[in-house]
Amino acid sequence: MKFNKICLNCGSSNLVSDRSLGGKMVCFKCGSSSFGHKSFSRIPNKKIIYFLIALVVLLLVIL
Repeated sequence: MKFNKICLNCGSSNLVSDRSLGGKMVCFKCGSSSFGHKSFSRIPNKKIIYFLIALVVLLLVIL
């Protein structure tokens, strides 16, 4: 089974279900239980791009 989640702590996609925690998914490498979804975007931080677009639009409105 292929998961679409990665560990937010170490970045590993190797997840296991821990029986002692009632089947809760944990990272096999670091033991963390905080996960995020894999991003297929080439741009790691889209907030910067949105900020630059807003800045350009603001400059065009002022001119």
